[in-house]
Amino acid sequence: MMDKINFLDTTLRDGNQSLWGLKMTSAMAYDILPSINRAGFYVVDFSGPAHFVYYVKTFQEDPWERLRIFAGKIDRSPLSMIMLGSTFTTFTPMLGPILGLFMEGLHANGLKRLMPMDASNNMATIAETVNYAKEAGLEVVIPLIYSHSPVHTDNYFAQKSREIADMHPDRVYLKDPGGLLTPERTMALIPLIQENIGDLPLEIHSHCTTGLAPLCYLEAIKLGVRTIHTAIPPLANGSSQPSVFNMIKNIEALGYESGLDTEAIQEVSDHFYHVARREGLPVGTVLEYDAGQYEHQIPGGVISNLRRQLAEIGLEHRLGEVIDEVGAVRRELGYPIMVTPLSQYVVTQATLNITLGERYKEVLDEVIKIVLGCYGPQAGTVDQNVLDRVRSLPVAKNYINWEIPRPSIKELREQFGADVSDDELVLRVLCQDQKAMEAMHAAGNIKTYYPPPRKPLIELVRELMNHKKHAYIYMENDDFSVRLSRGSS
Repeated sequence: MMDKINFLDTTLRDGNQSLWGLKMTSAMAYDILPSINRAGFYVVDFSGPAHFVYYVKTFQEDPWERLRIFAGKIDRSPLSMIMLGSTFTTFTPMLGPILGLFMEGLHANGLKRLMPMDASNNMATIAETVNYAKEAGLEVVIPLIYSHSPVHTDNYFAQKSREIADMHPDRVYLKDPGGLLTPERTMALIPLIQENIGDLPLEIHSHCTTGLAPLCYLEAIKLGVRTIHTAIPPLANGSSQPSVFNMIKNIEALGYESGLDTEAIQEVSDHFYHVARREGLPVGTVLEYDAGQYEHQIPGGVISNLRRQLAEIGLEHRLGEVIDEVGAVRRELGYPIMVTPLSQYVVTQATLNITLGERYKEVLDEVIKIVLGCYGPQAGTVDQNVLDRVRSLPVAKNYINWEIPRPSIKELREQFGADVSDDELVLRVLCQDQKAMEAMHAAGNIKTYYPPPRKPLIELVRELMNHKKHAYIYMENDDFSVRLSRGSS
């Protein structure tokens, strides 16, 4: 009997985030959920706290209802969520008992697995979230985040692996948000991590940003990793995870099996290709190798936003300067790992440095917190000139002894609603936008209908009709002919 490789599917969460910018409504996925359920994935990656906020504000969808709907349709594979375990909200830091309410709500509404992380691998900062998750009955899987720099050494990752093991999670996974792993680095790190986490199962998660993720997965498998994170095309490749089809083929060539229902997965793929065509959403493609990624390490979604924002202010021609400055800022801040939210802070500071014409003329409050160690230490030391500059700022005194707020439930209810349910309170604290919450409730239940694919000929005619520049189109083969013209009956 062949050895089995488990597949965690990231299509609904990381693929959706990396390639579609979270634009997948519940309706776009609803009809294909039974096929995802039938596919036989070990786990299905579902959401994150930032996604909860996005669904409320953008789609007026209740994320708790979304979770219940998806959990009701996908009951063969546990649904999983990733979150910053060092703070309840991504950009408004908060800890305390609200975490416990969130964990309880997640489990009660259908989630089975939580992946709490700290963006700087400061494991002590996620201990509270880990404890709340265990108390709520969630499986806890802790990510060890990979980064490439002079200070992210073997000794660094060995120490962080031991710190994870001391927290007694159910599993561990090597998370490579920038797609920076190489096969050689994978071959060095996997045995080192395994040695320091003992009997805990190890998974691997990477992005295809440099095109090396599939090769790294295969090296990890050879070294004993038995769970890999993949996505279903068109939500695979590009800045997303490797394609499940490609990895099935490759592991079979190595003598392993997946146990997956490839017909069901093909149904999912066909469905989302239809959604991509109808909605004008991008299709993940295999990227060429980019050595520059190892210098700036900007995630795909962040660099897309950077291009758009520079274009909006007429400075798109300075993109190269900003990218170079990102590498410099990262070095000066002690090599923070380029993952949310640190990647956004570094890129924004670099943009300010370039567009204002003077480096650190203005300094983000969150960069001040990084420099002053409010979120714990970075792997490297902060440049002395930057440290002196930050300490000289009047606002810096506000953060000298700053600690993440820990409001009580009573305090939060006084601020966000005394008589609301626990789930509603969690949403209000996450969103901090009463108008958005009111709009979500006014929209009613989540809409689950999405127009099914038309027959190929009808789809072809529909697409041809979108070609505004052509007044006359004629096609013919042995069986039929199609004639389209504008301005005539």
